[in-house]
Amino acid sequence: MSQVVTLDSTVAARTRAAAQILATPALLSTYEARGGIPEDLQSIRDQGLTAEALSQATFGGAATLAVLGPFVALQKEYAAILGVVQAVHHDLVRANAPAEVRSAVDEILANEAEMPSKTRIEKPGKARKKASKSVNPAALLATIAGHARALLNVASIHNALDRRKVNRPRLEQVILVAESLSNKMTGHAGARGEETTATAALGSAIDEQTRVWSACSRILAAAGNDDVRVALLLSNAAPPRSKSKKARTKQR
Repeated sequence: MSQVVTLDSTVAARTRAAAQILATPALLSTYEARGGIPEDLQSIRDQGLTAEALSQATFGGAATLAVLGPFVALQKEYAAILGVVQAVHHDLVRANAPAEVRSAVDEILANEAEMPSKTRIEKPGKARKKASKSVNPAALLATIAGHARALLNVASIHNALDRRKVNRPRLEQVILVAESLSNKMTGHAGARGEETTATAALGSAIDEQTRVWSACSRILAAAGNDDVRVALLLSNAAPPRSKSKKARTKQR
């Protein structure tokens, strides 16, 4: 029996940290001042989003490799748009925009689509670890489409979105892709061979994110020393120490 590798909380935390630093100019400047480059964080974010999508496809029973590529691409596009929305929120606060406008953007950011936070790793001959509730791909697609519609409905922020390259055609395309994928996923379970391939791709995405994170970990830590906001983002991004290591530490 082959090992089954799935997304865990560390991968999710690293993905969120990279996305947030990229979306916040001050944090990105701090990272770059320590020798980091945006491409590092983009790779960490993109590999994490790919892993999240593959985890849903492999274990959610709703997606196959036929729709996996567009599904991963849509999640990356959604993350990019939410990053712009976060920056636009700052623009609105700085411009003292009407409270109802800021509230509409606040609601979208507060209800950002939930991603898997913890699943499991199974090894031959070992008991399965309990997994947290996984995100339903259909619900995720509905949330993404709903947020794109909500942004289209707030006409007063369209100029601010346009300045940051998020225009009406881009939002309409998100809705179109999300609805198309939802229709394709409905009632369609992946074949065994497709699931095996997706599992291999999942492991590859997690491995690549780990390699990039490890290579940049000292730069990230230095940025965390400079800005407490970076430190907070990094706080959940280190893998948990094993019980045996903790025990050895106590004995010393």
